[in-house]
Amino acid sequence: MIFENYKNKQMKKSLLGLYIVAALLFLLATVLDNDILRSLTKPLPLIALLLAVKPKERYAKLIFVGFIFSLAGDIFLLKTVDEFIFGLSAFLIAHIFYIFAFVQRNKDLKIISALPFYIAAALLGLFFAQYTGDMTIPVLIYITVIVTMAWRAYVQKTYSKIAVYAFWGAVLFVLSDTNIAFTRFYADYKYSSIITMVLYWTAQFYIAKSVNGFYKKK
Repeated sequence: MIFENYKNKQMKKSLLGLYIVAALLFLLATVLDNDILRSLTKPLPLIALLLAVKPKERYAKLIFVGFIFSLAGDIFLLKTVDEFIFGLSAFLIAHIFYIFAFVQRNKDLKIISALPFYIAAALLGLFFAQYTGDMTIPVLIYITVIVTMAWRAYVQKTYSKIAVYAFWGAVLFVLSDTNIAFTRFYADYKYSSIITMVLYWTAQFYIAKSVNGFYKKK
């Protein structure tokens, strides 16, 4: 039992190392504008999280499936693939699984707490609708779903000490995807993809930390 716990601990440390090294290599590839290195390293952080999260309880299983669709979204949004609508759809499904996971921890509606989130969604929708053209309806649907995900993450954040990580992960996810929409539909800026990915990977890592047993020290 002690040996097994030691092996699990070492495995998780290795996966965390892979997560960090792959993320750094991707950021380097972005600075160097190296599409090959970028394509090879971008999926690795999510693969590391998938291997680190043990889908035993229902919450963990739903997060795990969300990670799978997120990984698919990562691949679709690679510069060498550039299938935006498929990437958008994959992440939309990922957020739906995250919503189901968060609802598992707190099924209370708490409608009043939703108001700030949907006001923010309305403001984002009004802004981006001016620039999204034929993509307006898919983008508005996506905004609604991701903001719902953030709201349900907020509702469940008092479930346990680690549940708050899901909320902060959701907030960072919203910021990351808002940056993607801003740079794709309105105006790009230097190293915008680096900011997007740092926010995104931190978001996913925090969501992983909300799973019971993720990276336990004992």
